[in-house]
Amino acid sequence: MPQLPFVVIPTPLGTITTGNETATKPASHLNEFIDIGMTWKSSGNTNLWVRGDFGVGGKKVDFVSLLGANAQAGTTIRFRFADTQAAVDGTADYDSGVQPFISPSITSDDGLYHSHWSLPFVHLKRWWRIDIGSHTGDFEAANLILGQKVTPSRYYSAGFERGVLDQGDLLFGRWGVAESTDGLIMRSLRFELGWLTEAEEMTMFEPLVRKLGKRKPALWCFDPEATAYRQAKTYFGTIKDDIASVGGRFKPGTYSREFTILSLI
Repeated sequence: MPQLPFVVIPTPLGTITTGNETATKPASHLNEFIDIGMTWKSSGNTNLWVRGDFGVGGKKVDFVSLLGANAQAGTTIRFRFADTQAAVDGTADYDSGVQPFISPSITSDDGLYHSHWSLPFVHLKRWWRIDIGSHTGDFEAANLILGQKVTPSRYYSAGFERGVLDQGDLLFGRWGVAESTDGLIMRSLRFELGWLTEAEEMTMFEPLVRKLGKRKPALWCFDPEATAYRQAKTYFGTIKDDIASVGGRFKPGTYSREFTILSLI
């Protein structure tokens, strides 16, 4: 049975340092969420770690994902969170241990993969660290998503849609000559959360929509169940249309929101 979908607004990563980066593709690019082409790329496979300081007060995190990485079957990833730099580099308060990057194991057409790690509970920490191991050659990844999951207590409504939207165009002149305009072919997801409680609407989804608008991206996992299709059900992108809340559509005291997501991955 599908699991409940969730959304994560990426937390700004703070001050970033790393053990291996190229001059044109530094680790700081992991913080450029909307610019998916600005990647962190290493030179070789030694010292593949990246560390960040959220600043005084720290940030709350219960989900981690490194997106658009050229991971391999044997590539591993490790997450650590702590209150100090010394702790996050050593024995942290939280340590995921070494995990397979591609989990469950699949082979994608484009050779790019997204890690997926849910923490058992929310951590409020200042320092974070990601270590990549058992990788051959240069390592490259697009975004690091750290944040809190926003999840409804009840399932989405029937009739969700998965598709693609071509941002380019193809026109034919009067003599049948084709004129093509370049543009990304972006995956899309449309679904309705039709049974939000009043508390969920007021404290979770209305604040989330205000933060995102139509310009800021978020990670949407439509079904986080650990199957071979989880990566295909993971989206990172922006909300396409206005998503006004409809009160009492199916039952008094409930709210409904329909989302259309344009994905960058």
